[in-house]
Amino acid sequence: MAFVDTSHLLCLDSNSLHVLRRTDKGQFEYEQWQTGIDRAKYKNAGEYIAFQILKWPCLTDPAEEAIAGTESTLSERQQAIGPRLTLRLNHFPFPVEESIQYFVLWSTRDMSTPEERDRLDKYLNAKLTWQGNDSNLQSPELLAPGPEKHKEWFYFVNPPELRSIATVHHIHIFVRDVK
Repeated sequence: MAFVDTSHLLCLDSNSLHVLRRTDKGQFEYEQWQTGIDRAKYKNAGEYIAFQILKWPCLTDPAEEAIAGTESTLSERQQAIGPRLTLRLNHFPFPVEESIQYFVLWSTRDMSTPEERDRLDKYLNAKLTWQGNDSNLQSPELLAPGPEKHKEWFYFVNPPELRSIATVHHIHIFVRDVK
């Protein structure tokens, strides 16, 4: 796994995520977007994102869904069946340098746990590693690296009290080119 230099985001270096916020304009756009959610159909923004944007059939972890009622433990099921994962550009990002692409990885499972860290690292390596040309691009929104450069990334999970979407697990991922 590679890490983006976060010196421009001192709150990450100092473990002060509470100071990482959208711009006023970005927050206004986010709030306006939320007013368009049909609250009679969706309980919250997380449900809307899961069902309308990510096109998930449900919020249940596929491991729990596929092997319900068997004798296996949850841990065994999770090892057998991966979580539902969707990587997308963040449409309401925190302000970052122009050279950084800001993604969100949505998941049916909490990928920040030590047990899931290995799976997460493998997934990100597969999705964010440049394969040499546009036809091999693993994530369609990932920009090609500049000449003589490669991609590196950094990710974090907001603590529960700072999540604007609390009902769907998600990870913030910053990607950029380096020499």
